[in-house]
Amino acid sequence: MKKSFYCLFAMLLCIVSLHAQGKTDEATVRAVPQAFVAAWAKHDGHELAKIMSQNVDFVNVGGDWLHGRTDFELYHTRLLSGPFKQSTLKVLDTAVSFLRPDLAVLHWSWIIQGDGMEDPTTHEPRRGIFTMIVERQGGVWLVAVAQNTDQMTGPNPALEGIKPPIVFPATK
Repeated sequence: MKKSFYCLFAMLLCIVSLHAQGKTDEATVRAVPQAFVAAWAKHDGHELAKIMSQNVDFVNVGGDWLHGRTDFELYHTRLLSGPFKQSTLKVLDTAVSFLRPDLAVLHWSWIIQGDGMEDPTTHEPRRGIFTMIVERQGGVWLVAVAQNTDQMTGPNPALEGIKPPIVFPATK
């Protein structure tokens, strides 16, 4: 009887521990967009690259595919010291789904102002959504894959009756 009790107690302890670990991991993954935005606010490509895995595959809104942290850092250092040096980026919403305990899909919507060569006082903010595959590597959650997409302007009639998990706030 005692042996059964200890086995049951050990199983419950494992379940509680896994649940707590899952909540901690989810909170850590949900913090990735904030880390991205914080590095962006510093306009620091090196800081931004720290949240990427060594072999990151990153597709930007223009459809350019960057492979590896080194190219990601070089590209974003140029971007953040050039046409995006006055830009501000903000997280709008996030959604996380775990594929495995060490692998998650992270979607997050964003808004950016002052990007590009346009006059930031007259240029409308741009919105978009990131899809990231985030992987725990050596106890740290890093972005392994990312796809960044601009929001299309105007309503999409094909979405009638469909509620996406992340919805962009209405603009004007």
